[in-house]
Amino acid sequence: MTAITLIALALSVASIGLVWTRLTVPKFALSIALLFAHLGACIYNYNYTLSHISDSYAYYYDPFNYWNQPWGMSTVLVTQITHILRFSFGATYLDCFLLFQTFSMAGVAILARMFGEISEKIGVQERQEYLAILFLPSLHFWTVAIGKDSPLLFGISLCLWAMLNLRKRVFYFCLSILVMVLFRAHIALMAIISIGAAAFFGSSVRFSRKIAVVGIALAGVILVLGPVQRTISADVTSVSSVADFFTKQSDLGARFAGTTSIGQVGFAMRLVSLLFRPLFFDAIGFLGILASAENVLVVITVLYMIANARNLKLLLQRVEFIRFIFVFSVLLLLSLALVYYNIGLGLRQRVMAYPMVFSLLVALWSLKRKQKLEAAHAHATRLMVNANGNRALPEL
Repeated sequence: MTAITLIALALSVASIGLVWTRLTVPKFALSIALLFAHLGACIYNYNYTLSHISDSYAYYYDPFNYWNQPWGMSTVLVTQITHILRFSFGATYLDCFLLFQTFSMAGVAILARMFGEISEKIGVQERQEYLAILFLPSLHFWTVAIGKDSPLLFGISLCLWAMLNLRKRVFYFCLSILVMVLFRAHIALMAIISIGAAAFFGSSVRFSRKIAVVGIALAGVILVLGPVQRTISADVTSVSSVADFFTKQSDLGARFAGTTSIGQVGFAMRLVSLLFRPLFFDAIGFLGILASAENVLVVITVLYMIANARNLKLLLQRVEFIRFIFVFSVLLLLSLALVYYNIGLGLRQRVMAYPMVFSLLVALWSLKRKQKLEAAHAHATRLMVNANGNRALPEL
């Protein structure tokens, strides 16, 4: 065990402190379970990449010689960070895995903390059962490897947590945008657009606040446009340039999609495939079966949201944070459906939307609990009034 491994494990254990404001024995046990699930996924992914083609291998061994390029973002940045760890600090392949997973472990811990805060803001007691959704295998498997997904999960989770109380957490919000810009700048652009949309379409938001937030969002968009254009090599202010980008992505998919290709299908089918495939009939191997089982839960989640459309509409109308995560998730999923080209890639990229979807699900659960509690209280009040109405009036 190397010193870097010890540092990575220490950072992972320290992330437990992000989960709870007040730590109790049951909460500590859940945190440890999350930690072991994450580290277990890390070791499994590491062993998997030893015998399968993976991006992690390319980041560590740098066959494209990104190290000699000027400092950049996205793939170049990950490769250069990994190169420094390898040659300046003697980090092994496993060391780099363990170091990168510390970011996603912190992201999962932030999500766990945020679930409690969402329940508190809606006005009900936090439920530890909500943390069960954080044990979904793909949330851990796809975010523990060397690459962009681990810091991106951290950045998105930090962004959502900051949005719950933006006035007090502006610094953390700016930090989250910086992280997203460094690793996937277009995700940061979507987050900033979502802030402006959440304020602009809020009927309860004061006009002065709308102007202020939309103005700040526009300034943020201008700042982020440059990194986005350098990352995707397209002018996002030009419709034809963006169209060319998507055409190139589609052509790339047609050439290199592999055995899990979705083919040249329409947008609607691409979106359905992104959200729900594989579903047993097209699963390949153990990981495919595991992903199919998870996708059954995804289907149930979507059906649950449809069944509770009235509550979802209520939250969207009244809560700016909910509008933000809704717009953010919709923008992200629609953009992914346009560019992804096989089932495996879809599974990995879809995880970026999980923090928003999970947060929305917790908000719906919490609101439903609040409505049940209020209905029970109203029923008890009526019974008490009726019982008192049958009593003789006290003598004066």
